[in-house]
Amino acid sequence: MTQKQYRGSIKRRLTLMILLVTLITGTVGYSGFVYWNMKSQYDKTIELSRTVAKVLSQDIAKLILLKKVAVAADITSKLKSFDNIDSMVLYKTDKKAVFQYSKDNKNFEAKPLKDDFERISSIKNNLLKLYVDATYQGTKLGVVELNFKVKTLGDVVKRDIPILISISIILLLLSFALANFFAKRFTKPILKLVSFLSKIDIIDSLKNRAHTNEDNEIGKLYDEINYMLQRIENSQKAEKIAAAAFETRSGMMITDAKERILQVNKAFTKISGYEKEEVIGKTPSVLRSGYQDENFYKEMKEKLNKYNHWSGEIYNKHKDGTIFPEHLTIQAVLDDDLNVIYYVASFIDLTIQKETEAKVEYLKQYDSLTGLANKEMLLNEIQTHLDKKEQFRWGVLLCFDLKDFKMINDAYGYSVGDKVLEVITSKIKKIFNDASIIARIAADEFAVWFPHIHEHKNQASIEAKLLTEFLISTLSEQIKIEDKTINPIIYAGLSIYNKNCNNANKLLKQADTALHQAKKEEKSFSYFDKQAQSMAQNHLDTYSQLIKAIKEEHFKLYYQLQYDDENRVYGAEALIRWIHPEEGMIPPDTFIPTAEKTGLIIPIGSWVIKTACKQLETWQKSKETSNWVIAINISAKQFLEEDFVSVIEKYLKQYNVKSNLLKVELTESILAKSLEEVKDKMLKIKELGVQVSLDDFGTGYSSLQYLRELPLNQIKIDRSFVNNILENKADEAIVKSILLFAEALDLQVVAEGIETKEQYDFLVSLGCKLFQGYYFAKPVKIEEIDSISK
Repeated sequence: MTQKQYRGSIKRRLTLMILLVTLITGTVGYSGFVYWNMKSQYDKTIELSRTVAKVLSQDIAKLILLKKVAVAADITSKLKSFDNIDSMVLYKTDKKAVFQYSKDNKNFEAKPLKDDFERISSIKNNLLKLYVDATYQGTKLGVVELNFKVKTLGDVVKRDIPILISISIILLLLSFALANFFAKRFTKPILKLVSFLSKIDIIDSLKNRAHTNEDNEIGKLYDEINYMLQRIENSQKAEKIAAAAFETRSGMMITDAKERILQVNKAFTKISGYEKEEVIGKTPSVLRSGYQDENFYKEMKEKLNKYNHWSGEIYNKHKDGTIFPEHLTIQAVLDDDLNVIYYVASFIDLTIQKETEAKVEYLKQYDSLTGLANKEMLLNEIQTHLDKKEQFRWGVLLCFDLKDFKMINDAYGYSVGDKVLEVITSKIKKIFNDASIIARIAADEFAVWFPHIHEHKNQASIEAKLLTEFLISTLSEQIKIEDKTINPIIYAGLSIYNKNCNNANKLLKQADTALHQAKKEEKSFSYFDKQAQSMAQNHLDTYSQLIKAIKEEHFKLYYQLQYDDENRVYGAEALIRWIHPEEGMIPPDTFIPTAEKTGLIIPIGSWVIKTACKQLETWQKSKETSNWVIAINISAKQFLEEDFVSVIEKYLKQYNVKSNLLKVELTESILAKSLEEVKDKMLKIKELGVQVSLDDFGTGYSSLQYLRELPLNQIKIDRSFVNNILENKADEAIVKSILLFAEALDLQVVAEGIETKEQYDFLVSLGCKLFQGYYFAKPVKIEEIDSISK
């Protein structure tokens, strides 16, 4: 225990108290004496003034009434007999001075008497001024002003100072004597008790007891202290046990029944950041994080009230605002009547445990170096996808690695090798941000998974090839790390799959097999599926030959005539054909997908527009064909090009063609783009006077909402609804609905794919007015069309 320095003592206090009492008593007594002295002097002076007035009354009468000036000498003589009279002035009733006397001041000059003079004035300059009436035989003759010499309070005190000092010294000595006597009498047993208690603190023992012969209040104090020591000794034993339990590694908090915090342990402060003084008196809500809603605390309270116990995980808030998880146990403490008197809460900080669990879980699924998914996560994700039967299109799993990566580690060290992998990872994430998952499945081997790339295998193969070529091209770029230059060589393997695939491990093994095959053959990449590889190779060949075909214009337009309900030609649809110098005519479904993927569809489409406008120029010169309309198919890619409208306008002007004779046919896939952008582009086309038709209506993205909003001239009923219209009531109902809505929106309707007279007659009966199909005409060269028109 820290020894506090006590500046005061009972002896000193007794001395001060006795001295103070004596001083107060002496001061009060002396003050009373001075007051009596001053009051007595005052009263005597007033009485003396009256006596003087009586003594001088006859002389004053003679002076005032008889005007005997000689009497003034008698008055002066009588006044001198009074030692304490300093001066005197006699005023007549008109307040004018008729006589004045000054004992010591020869220059004394009386002043006129004021109207509001006071009979008795205060003492000033040791003089007390009094006014008394000058009367003779009951008649007031004037007023006498008397100034008496008197002693002030200061004069009295100065007079008594020697006596006061002597008395004070005597009282001080007496006070010390009394204090010493009482100190020995009263403080000795108290000091003995203090000494006893201080020794208990030193020897840290509560078994000793204090003893005294005092049979009074001090003796009772000794007994009470001994009893207190006994209780402390008993409670100390219990406290040691409780303290050992309270100061555990778990945070502990004790509250009263109203949930006000009474005590917390050191672990509480360590975990929460709050010092004991900051939370005592407050409720545990100071720790609330907001992570749990009110229902959580309501249920906690209900269970606590019901079972007097609650345990579970909770998120609380550290003093610095950090939210941390903890496992909390609350136990209610009850009294004998089963009423709650305390709540004892203990909690364990789960932050490290949660972080460890999260880290373990992360490492189970992710690569620690690159942050990419690991092999296990890749397989789990793919297998989950396959198990859900969500594989509706063709997908691809692409595996790739770096050639001679081990040499990089051996030559430059693992730190450089790791940085190379990090750079590779960064590039993959950037170029393949739309991949479902990117994984590092071995030291230098990665995998990229695209579950949906195309609905047709040949297009999926082409798409996979383009993705792989892009990946190899990007990752083969030179990498500079510190002062070292790395030129990565990438090998890749592809596995194309569809809904029939049901095993992720098998799929990965196939892609990995293709990768090893590529490395074995020293090819940039290889397919596990040779058919897919062949398709990709065909794509590459087609691409290179298309470039040549565009340059040398190996294309030709075939025309399929369109008829009205009176069997008259009103126009034709222009269909492109590729006339290969070696392979002959190649149908559009063979080369158009490659043109779409590679962007070659743009120059091909421009050639179609130009050729169609040139043909319209020729037809306009003949009466029989001057009103024929040519419909051309435009791809979504070209339609969305910024200069598309200007290209049409250019060729319309170049060949001086009536713009309403050109019709642009768009497939429903265009509607997957921004509706506002499509609508704006259509309006610009219509401003030129060119017609806009929606092809293959009913098979894709279209809806009645689109029909209302888009500035269309025409819609074409897809052949899939026409083929079975005579047998399938559903197709019949769909066609009827299309015709009704088109009529309501003032749109033309063309039914395509008419192959029999029965189909034609039936569609006429439904109200259809425009037709196209093999029943009327097949696509033919322009020369054959010209011969028909003639």
